[in-house]
Amino acid sequence: FTTTRFSLRLAFIQKMATSLPEKLTQFARSEFEDTCRRRFFFGLAFDPYGGTAGLYDLGPPMCAMKANMLSYWRQHFVLEENMCEVDTTCITPEEVFLASGHVERFNDVMVRDTVTGECIRADKYIEEFCDTKINDAKVSEAEKHTFRLLQNAAGSYNKEQLAEVIAKYQLKSPKGNALSEPFPFNLMFASQIGPEGHKKGYMRPELAQGIILNFKRLMDSGNAQRMPFAGACIGTAFRNEIAPRAALIRVREFTLAEIEHFVNPNDKKHVRFDRIKDVKFHAWSRELQSEGKEPDLISIGEAVAKKIVDNETLGYFIARVQLFLQACGVKYVRFRQHHLTEMAHYAQDCWDAELLTSYGWVECVGIADRSAYDLTQHSKGSGKELNAREEFAEPIMVRVLQRKINKGAAGKAFGKNTGAVLEYINGLSDEECVALSEKLAAGEVELTLPVVGTVKLTSAIAQFEYKEERQTGRNFIPSVIEPSFGVGRILYAILEQAYWVRRDDTGKNDKRAVFSLTPLMAPQKVAILPLMVKEELEPLMIQLRDELVALGISNRTDDSGAAIGKKYARVDELGVPFCITLDFETDGCVTLRERDSAKQVRVPKTEVAGVVAALCRSTAPMDWAAVEAKYPKQERE
Repeated sequence: FTTTRFSLRLAFIQKMATSLPEKLTQFARSEFEDTCRRRFFFGLAFDPYGGTAGLYDLGPPMCAMKANMLSYWRQHFVLEENMCEVDTTCITPEEVFLASGHVERFNDVMVRDTVTGECIRADKYIEEFCDTKINDAKVSEAEKHTFRLLQNAAGSYNKEQLAEVIAKYQLKSPKGNALSEPFPFNLMFASQIGPEGHKKGYMRPELAQGIILNFKRLMDSGNAQRMPFAGACIGTAFRNEIAPRAALIRVREFTLAEIEHFVNPNDKKHVRFDRIKDVKFHAWSRELQSEGKEPDLISIGEAVAKKIVDNETLGYFIARVQLFLQACGVKYVRFRQHHLTEMAHYAQDCWDAELLTSYGWVECVGIADRSAYDLTQHSKGSGKELNAREEFAEPIMVRVLQRKINKGAAGKAFGKNTGAVLEYINGLSDEECVALSEKLAAGEVELTLPVVGTVKLTSAIAQFEYKEERQTGRNFIPSVIEPSFGVGRILYAILEQAYWVRRDDTGKNDKRAVFSLTPLMAPQKVAILPLMVKEELEPLMIQLRDELVALGISNRTDDSGAAIGKKYARVDELGVPFCITLDFETDGCVTLRERDSAKQVRVPKTEVAGVVAALCRSTAPMDWAAVEAKYPKQERE
């Protein structure tokens, strides 16, 4: 992307509060849910059969919002970063997840109600218990501080630590019954591939492995021309959640948008870091969490310089995620760093972009430095080399350990086990080879190998020595920086943060729901509303609609006989930001209305489509104040 265009976008987007609220104020969840139900933003799947927990259908407004967000995601990331987009399968063979560790470790810790058998996710249950105590007026401030620290740390606890908390506070199930001992529960849906049932598979719980396993193909095909580069994917994932709840926040089938950025593990600088170094974000480091302090508003440049964020590439993507979320209309977002005990053993650094909802702060984007773990594991599991090549500016002399194997002598000594023994020797590290060489110098060495058993190795079979080699480059296994976006969670958080109620100023005190969605995210950008149902207005309505469609502006019409105020209310609760009202005035103009302020101006018919297009630009859109300054005000009747 060009520096000028990026600067314009950065200046427009980077408007944020210096502090974050603890909760959404004046938010009535029951009214919000009623609006979402009436206008079918989303709803339980298979509703006539009573629905199934954790499975939701999206209605037309949210389908349009989802399409808008993913279109912008592709523009913001795939196009601007020149990423390689792939579309990978949902069904994954078991060996893939055995190599990646998912079969063994993709777990949540669960407890059961010992009477009813109800399953409960232990860490979330403790967090909810802490929240109750924090909001209890009878609890002292000192105790509240303790519960805040516990609430911050519960997600990083293992099953033993969770058991200690449950015992300490004598926690019971929601029904008041005793809880079982915590135990791990694997979240992947298992399946069989093929009618014979011999090949086991899983429904993918994430998109990462599909992208990572295409790394070599992207390199060899020329789609990725050089390192570093990124693969991207949008698709459905599945997790057998222990206790799905909170609408779209904890579900069993959902859409993810993921990026796997492949980078040299010895050079994690980013060529475009200077462009985003001044982007500020609310950083909640693990130190601040442990001390019970609030997130710190800091620039990404300062965070990387102070090693709060591990490296430039990770910091670059944190900043890019921040800008993306703000452009989509997110008002309240913080970035929480994982505790060391919370991260996978191979991870370098992990941050979650958490969005404020009525259910609290919810993880919506994970940004992780996964090191070279994935490609290393899959290289071992598949037996295929999954590496990249780095060419040196000048050839260098390198001291290399050479393994000299006398295959003839090995064959005579080991017979049918020769292959296994040689594989063992070639798999030894340089340090292990040096130690083995010292033992061989003293005589025969006994080795105990799996399956093969004990074998005797002599210096006549294997020798090890260092030699100087001239090298023009080296092969390496790339590290992976991964931003992973929970699309449904982001959409839901945006809806809650955008929701408010307009009070009628006529004295009737009517309440009208409004979604203050950005033009970028709104299901439709503009509504065309005839003041009255008259045939004379139909040609103009059709003409304006055609002009807007030609400009790529989504729109809707309401030619019902309802009063204009009722029509405004209908589109306000769908989040439509602008309305064009057609009337019988002879000034050659129409009325253009802005949703949140309800202010109106008179705009020539020939100009209104272009004005709406300028207001809805994804990059540096026109401000409503500029429209008011240019066109005469229309007094509301």
